[in-house]
Amino acid sequence: MSFKRKKRISALTYILHQTNEISVKEISEMMHVSQMTIRRDLEILEQQGVINRTHGGAVLVDPNTSAGYPYILGEQKTKNTREKNLIGVKAASLVQPHETIFLDSGTTTPFVAKNIKPDLPITVLCYTFTNALEFYLRSNANLILLGGLFHRDSNIFHSAENYALIRNTRADKAFISTGGFDPKMGLTTFFDYEAIIKREMIRSAKQIILVADSTKFGKISVTNFAELDDIDTIITDDGIPEEYRQIFLDRGMELIIVNHDEKE
Repeated sequence: MSFKRKKRISALTYILHQTNEISVKEISEMMHVSQMTIRRDLEILEQQGVINRTHGGAVLVDPNTSAGYPYILGEQKTKNTREKNLIGVKAASLVQPHETIFLDSGTTTPFVAKNIKPDLPITVLCYTFTNALEFYLRSNANLILLGGLFHRDSNIFHSAENYALIRNTRADKAFISTGGFDPKMGLTTFFDYEAIIKREMIRSAKQIILVADSTKFGKISVTNFAELDDIDTIITDDGIPEEYRQIFLDRGMELIIVNHDEKE
């Protein structure tokens, strides 16, 4: 077995242990190999007794009980996938060679990560397993992964020490997500520890770019982490309500709207 395949299978095993649900298609895109290659890797893991194959996926084998963990490979269930991918394509096009970027948590930033050119020389600071994995195999990417306790419910690594690391890192761009935006309540998210990380990223980056699909506008989550004045650029889809378009334009903000008829 080649070293490259050993490295890929090691990464694949880690994915299966950490991710509740992910498709073969998603893994192939993360690792920049074909779906057939991933299926062959799964066959090797089955031969090694690491997994049991099922129709459409696989279950991990618990060596202590000989029982499988819950079903983990399945169809992608991310909502508004097309919109988020179009937003990710546009956002990724803004990243320049040798820049340092912050990648926030959420379900939109992974689409930014996967659409950044694989050979682009950059430095990436992130704090989610999904985004870190995207840059794991990229030789031209310097990866800074914030560590600490892994929160499975939010896919976030978190510790108090992370705040100082963000403060001491200066980024050219920060790609920030949000659980909701309301003109009075500002930008909000569900987890308070996530909000603290977002605030530190906003303080330590030169340009703050909000990546949010149109369903986020008008929603309010639990914890405030920023006001509209903290954002430089907004990238969203053409489903954004007219009232919010006008709000951003009246504030003189850069608003980038991706259209459904654009090619992905």
